[in-house]
Amino acid sequence: MSRVSLFLLLVAACGGDPSAPDAPPPMIDATPPGPDAPWLPDGTPTRMACTNNLGSALGSVHGRLDGYLVAIVPTTTHSCNGDDTHVHLQVKSNGAVYDVAVNVSDPANVDFLAEDLPLPDGAWSEGWHAGQAALLDYPSIGVHAADFTGVPAAQLETTLNSELANANHVSIFMTPYGPDGGHLVHRNGNGNDGAIVIEPLGRSRLLMFHFANQAF
Repeated sequence: MSRVSLFLLLVAACGGDPSAPDAPPPMIDATPPGPDAPWLPDGTPTRMACTNNLGSALGSVHGRLDGYLVAIVPTTTHSCNGDDTHVHLQVKSNGAVYDVAVNVSDPANVDFLAEDLPLPDGAWSEGWHAGQAALLDYPSIGVHAADFTGVPAAQLETTLNSELANANHVSIFMTPYGPDGGHLVHRNGNGNDGAIVIEPLGRSRLLMFHFANQAF
């Protein structure tokens, strides 16, 4: 048997067609998404009237609340825990709503920074996650006081509202003031820093705060 005949016999045995052109290899895209890749959709935000009927699942130690932003209580509103120096966020998690007090004045200006960074402490998972070692520490993620900008309270509130306008999923690093809400959403040190994270399923944008007397 000639070499050509032997080759054709082997091709036929393997199910191939010697008369067909070579098929191109399958396309395998192993390249990770680049900085211009589309972010995962965050979903349509749900907003409702603020409530005084709050949950009771928070403990007493610093942690991360993963849930859905359902209301923003401005400094001009004194219902739903509202006050003059904090914007209060209401976050729904596992069926209950929790209050989050965010300083916009101290009463002096609060320094502010928004950065696209990986979500600290693992993937978003609805619920209250407390007590993990060093949940968030600004310097450990490459953020320092000099990166922030001092913002007057009224301007910071406007900026915060703009950042949160389309937020649905959120992760809030904070320390509970009770079972129904938290505060200290700013630099505290020792792995207990606070922050608001919007779009935690995709690009993960951290909204961070510190006071003028804090150096780090």
